[in-house]
Amino acid sequence: MTSTITATGSLLPTVTGQYNSQPPITQIIPIFRATFSLLRTFLSQASRVVVALATPLLIFVPLISRLLAPVIFVFNIALNAAVYTPYAIISNVAAALYPLYMFCGVACIFGAVLGILGRSLVTLSNNVIAPELPKAELLHAELSTRPRKRRRKSSFTGDS
Repeated sequence: MTSTITATGSLLPTVTGQYNSQPPITQIIPIFRATFSLLRTFLSQASRVVVALATPLLIFVPLISRLLAPVIFVFNIALNAAVYTPYAIISNVAAALYPLYMFCGVACIFGAVLGILGRSLVTLSNNVIAPELPKAELLHAELSTRPRKRRRKSSFTGDS
């Protein structure tokens, strides 16, 4: 006698599709490719439309530039006096003083490193030579903290 058990309900969902072993990023890459291709096509067509619409306006460029020539000239002079000349002066002075401030900077850095290294070596050598010297506070703590009375010198001495 054979018996078969059939389950009508299951707690776990059944897998009907095939298991996809590709990571999710590989499914996104074709979407990105299509989006960027569409964006590139749109931008190239939009630039052609902008150029086609702006071409008649190019007739007015020489007229506008001649009308604005005095304003542009004054702006050029002001910009030359306020920005370009001070910048040229500062950059030339900085280029001339470059060796000096490099020398001073290197000297300061080297001096600081040498000082720190010297202090560290002296502390190390003191700890190696005499590691447990008594501190001055410990020596003075043994002495009495009571103030001493001063003896008055008498004007009458036995020498007279």
